[in-house]
Amino acid sequence: MTSWTVRLLGLRASLVMSGDRVGFEMSLPAGSLKRGVAGMLAQKSARQASAAMAPEPIDPDLAELARQVAGVTWYQSIDLGRGFVTPGFYDHRPILERYSLPERLDGMRVLDVATFDGFWAFEFERRGAAEILALDVDCMSDIDLPFRRRALASEEELAAPFGQGFSIAHAARRSRVQHVTCNVYDLTPERFGRFDFVHVGDLLLHLRDPALALSRIRNVTSRYAFISDVIYPDLDRFDDQPIMQYDGGAGENIWWRFGARALRRMIEDAGFDQVEELNRFRYGPRGKDATLWHVIYRATP
Repeated sequence: MTSWTVRLLGLRASLVMSGDRVGFEMSLPAGSLKRGVAGMLAQKSARQASAAMAPEPIDPDLAELARQVAGVTWYQSIDLGRGFVTPGFYDHRPILERYSLPERLDGMRVLDVATFDGFWAFEFERRGAAEILALDVDCMSDIDLPFRRRALASEEELAAPFGQGFSIAHAARRSRVQHVTCNVYDLTPERFGRFDFVHVGDLLLHLRDPALALSRIRNVTSRYAFISDVIYPDLDRFDDQPIMQYDGGAGENIWWRFGARALRRMIEDAGFDQVEELNRFRYGPRGKDATLWHVIYRATP
């Protein structure tokens, strides 16, 4: 038997010949093996660390959505999906259960009056409504601005579109809600039909004629309406009288301070036979103290 051995960089190779047979053997000393494995693990770890430090690829669709959201002043915080929530002035999501809404609206035809960015309309869609109309005015010139405030406004300011966020949220959520342009004073069953469920939130204090608006809402309600607004409980202390305070459009277009009794009486006088107070609570703009009293009424014609 004849053998030859060669060592190179710790690797040993042996060639063995015996008669008509030839053998070949390779070996690595234990210490070298450990160092080799350690080196390979170190390289793998370095590759993983490098991958972790590498920036995530930017989703062009998400980047475009972020650009659109940043270009709009949002009144409502709306979940657009993929972890994206609009920076609304008001965020109703944490207090949603206080509104005592029906858990499901399956099969119902629903109207959201003064939808603005569409938070409530999208919520009714999530609850299974069969059809949702989201109603609002077209631009600032269509709201009840006081005479002097309107006279001082520029044409550009008056033409500023309302609820620009609706179309962005509608597309991002792949919604089927229908947006319609109409002043609440022009709301009629001849134009839109009647609705199983009508929602009116934080609108009446902004209207010069809330009684007329409530009568229009009553005319299109077939089952019940949820009406919520800001109230001032201190106005209810005067011998059970329905008291409300006229503010004359102060603060842009806040015309009234309602006592709860006054607001309830107005809903009844609009033609609703049964008016039930579901809840009242304090709330406020996102990130600020909850200082405003809010009341929720369910009204049945």
